[in-house]
Amino acid sequence: MITMKTFKHIVIAFDGHGDSQEALKTGIDLCKQLDSRLTVVHVFEQARPKGVPPVIPATPSNGYLADNLQNYPIAPDPSQQFEDNHNQTPYYDNSDEIVSQIRMKLDENQVAGEIEILSGSPSDAILHFAEEKNADLIVMGSRDTSGLKKLIFGSVSEKVSHNSTIPVFIAK
Repeated sequence: MITMKTFKHIVIAFDGHGDSQEALKTGIDLCKQLDSRLTVVHVFEQARPKGVPPVIPATPSNGYLADNLQNYPIAPDPSQQFEDNHNQTPYYDNSDEIVSQIRMKLDENQVAGEIEILSGSPSDAILHFAEEKNADLIVMGSRDTSGLKKLIFGSVSEKVSHNSTIPVFIAK
């Protein structure tokens, strides 16, 4: 007798781009078919000035952001000294837009799911979260990177699938 592996908790990695959109759709479909718990994660990896926390919006669980009014970073304390301030890149966190996109897609499909904003290296953050939450499956897109960049750094989906101890479904 062949037994099918059960997927009780599915983690979907979402960055808002093309294949990530497909991964979200696929993960939601799988979740509905398998009656699984669903968590969608977004990894924020952009460096921000020391002492400035990421901006994560206080969006109602069933609401959407209608405009970018909540998309402003928290201003650092003027008395705080930043090291090498002139070399820092501008700080922008699009997590509120990502959360809004995910929430709309979940509501559209009538699926309850959690949304988590993670920080750090995308592959490491996704793997750590999936392991920590005892996920059974990771669903993610395969965003094409340029030949040289892919050769030097590899893609996030390759790193996750190579280092994961649980199945990884890569949507295209």
